[in-house]
Parts: sequence; C-alpha cells; structure tokens
Amino acid sequence: GQTLAIQNLNFIPGRHFLLPESEPILKDLVQILNDNPTLTIEIQGHICCMAQNLDGLDKDTKTMNLSVNRAKYIYNYLIDHDISPYQLTFKGFGASKPLVSEITEADRVKNRRVEIMIIEK
Repeated sequence: GQTLAIQNLNFIPGRHFLLPESEPILKDLVQILNDNPTLTIEIQGHICCMAQNLDGLDKDTKTMNLSVNRAKYIYNYLIDHDISPYQLTFKGFGASKPLVSEITEADRVKNRRVEIMIIEK
C-alpha cells in the first residue's frame, strides 16, 4: 500500500507523451520490476491546474481523461518492455490529490505527476 512519486517523470503539458529526458527513469522502473517479478504495482496518474473533481483535456485524444492516459502510457511502456501485465494496473486521479497549492509553475509541475503504489511484494 506504499505510494512512491516518480521524480523527474514529466509529460508534455496537455499531452500524455513523456518528455525525452524522462525515458531513463522509465528504464530504471523496468529494471526494478524485472529484478522483482512478484512485485505488483498500480500506476497512478495526476494532473495540475484543474478543479478538484476534474481531469484534464488530452490534446492528442481530445478527451477529458489526461491523468488516465498518462498512467496508461506508463503501463503500455512497461508492457512493451516485457513487464507482465499481471504485475500492473493503472488509474487516473485527475486533480483530486494535489501535493501542493498551485501558486507557481514549479507547484504545478509537482502536481503533474505519476506515482506508483505497491500492491504486493
């Protein structure tokens, strides 16, 4: 049940695609999951800049489920890198769980994140 924020895993604003500099972080996650084949995780997507009950507009799909699409992007990346789908689930939380109040762009970046919840070791 422990939740871990993945630092420096950043997306293009308004989109569910990663910034290129975030790819090494995902490679580290792949390695951790490969080294721990019984580890089961939930990938949790979060966004900034919206009312608490809302999810954001994904500019690519034109749908209001940006946090879900970001979590699913990570899920698909892991599966594409030979992680068993039985180890993974994903969920989007929209802007419902901010880490900080959004005053600056740095605050918005903190809330625009993906977290990993450990389901089973």
